[in-house]
Amino acid sequence: MGIRNIEFINGEYYHVFNRGVDKRIIFNTNEQQHFFFRRLDLLNTTNTSKLIANQRSKRKDKEIIAEGEKLVDIVAYCLLPNHFHLLLRQKTDNGISQFMQRLGTSYTKFFNQQEKRSGSLFQGKFKATHLSGEFALPTVSAYVNLNYKHHQIDVKKNLVKSSIFEYFNEEMGKCICSRAEIDNIINEVGSLSDYKRFIKYASIQFADNKGNTINMNDFEF
Repeated sequence: MGIRNIEFINGEYYHVFNRGVDKRIIFNTNEQQHFFFRRLDLLNTTNTSKLIANQRSKRKDKEIIAEGEKLVDIVAYCLLPNHFHLLLRQKTDNGISQFMQRLGTSYTKFFNQQEKRSGSLFQGKFKATHLSGEFALPTVSAYVNLNYKHHQIDVKKNLVKSSIFEYFNEEMGKCICSRAEIDNIINEVGSLSDYKRFIKYASIQFADNKGNTINMNDFEF
């Protein structure tokens, strides 16, 4: 495996993503997607003592409460059938690398046990891009939040989970994004209404390399 040519700096923002090996499905069931989603929250801590104790416990259904300082701020996420996107802000030294290593190891073990398989689940090391430039943060948040649109994935027929509903205060379940980071992004654009308009057009900049186009009539919130 090659060495990732990027430095993770505290306080900086990074677009992090990975997909299943050979483009395979990584979320076959709601249970699998929920496990991955909960680990985004539970593994985001400098203190994993409770996590380790719970893993050794016979009560596997016991809810885990993470303690300690957060490794990263989760700014946005999108979980798709065969890959995922995260927008993260590093908070502690080596935070992103620790967080992603724990997430990949934990989920691969869980997935392999459920699917009765072995070996790697993800396509090598996670990929990461450092954000820079004016409006980079709102623009990349738009890309992550609406990534299922780029791939023309029907959310009614496929397992998709996006943080877009946390941005709009419409998430009915657990919220894992930093509210302060969401508010900062919305304020950078202007208001929530401005952000809704902004993401419709900002996302066009990220039309994928296969030439897929985005139907603006699909964006209804």
